[in-house]
Amino acid sequence: MLNNKALQVPYGTRDVLPGEAGARRIIENKLAYTFKAWGYDEVVTPTFEYLDTFAAAGQLSDSSFKFFDRRNNILLLRSDMTTPLARLVATRLNEGPAVKRLFYLANLFRYEETQAGRQCEFNQAGVEMMGAAGPSADAEMLALAVASLQAAGLNDFVISVGQIDFINGLIEAAEVTELQAQELKRCLIEHDVVRLEALADGSRMSPEQKDLFKELPFLHGGLELLDKVEACGLNNKSSKAVQDLREIYALAEVYGAAGYLRFDLGLLRDLDYYTGMLFEGYAEDMGFPIIGGGRYDTMMENFGRSCPATGFAIGIDRIMLILSRRRQLDNISSWDVLVAWQAGCLPQAIAQCMRLRRSGKTVKLAAEPFNQSEAVDAQRANACDTLLYIED
Repeated sequence: MLNNKALQVPYGTRDVLPGEAGARRIIENKLAYTFKAWGYDEVVTPTFEYLDTFAAAGQLSDSSFKFFDRRNNILLLRSDMTTPLARLVATRLNEGPAVKRLFYLANLFRYEETQAGRQCEFNQAGVEMMGAAGPSADAEMLALAVASLQAAGLNDFVISVGQIDFINGLIEAAEVTELQAQELKRCLIEHDVVRLEALADGSRMSPEQKDLFKELPFLHGGLELLDKVEACGLNNKSSKAVQDLREIYALAEVYGAAGYLRFDLGLLRDLDYYTGMLFEGYAEDMGFPIIGGGRYDTMMENFGRSCPATGFAIGIDRIMLILSRRRQLDNISSWDVLVAWQAGCLPQAIAQCMRLRRSGKTVKLAAEPFNQSEAVDAQRANACDTLLYIED
């Protein structure tokens, strides 16, 4: 007798049903086409890596899925794609152009408290530009992020853009301890305004610095926001970060992408490898980011190679959930022709199927003989636009 688990899927996973699987493939193909059109080349890395690979990059966490192979090596199901691609570039792609533009379509694994838009197994598409420094590469990331979300079927989204050195500069100027700095960053990541205010008040910051830290979660806006914070008397690191954002935004305007951007100077992401510009994209009907990325210039040093880099990842499952809620997801499978046949006419029916397929039609062949009335019913049941009935 089967036990209950034999008929269930593991926690945090789900079956992708007919129609939905096809809709996902369409979105993936649109994203792949967009990435290719922008000069990016597809790569595929293993679904699991040695745990040491993620440990070297400082990307181990309690949410990772780990297991042993037969030689007692500890393996890890990939929980993000930046680390595997950094390993790939450092070890396999030493030749060719100095700047590597790569994209991927992958399933990832991370233990999550599951809810709509968040699963333990999830699908991503993303790009990485390795070897390129400066605002021009970051502006390309933002512009490609906009183009990719549009290709996936979204237009009403906002991309929040920050700069980690703006926050690092404020922390340096405040002269807080390392532990206090980590706690302040954790509050920003978790949007814990109450705890952030308590930490600022309990520190030795000046009153002006305390006020600025308390305001960080609310520093959203356009170019006028950058003018506002520069008037606060920033130190060199924070000032350079603001100038970096200005240059990136100016290039994003040339791309025609600036209308989707807003600055969020308190933005931090729950990955600690970012070193410059970083961003997250949001849309209505979804409480989590649908896209996120940024600059990570020190990641490759973990694999013995100094290389600036920037990139982003799109949550395909989250895109699909948004489109489904809006009834814009094309998840109904259909075919051009059903070829049905009278008893004794199967060879002729097969020949007609092959002829139609060679002409570019999608075709279903009836699995058993039908009379003409049954064939009409089968056409509707099989979601075929037309019927070809073969008889003597």
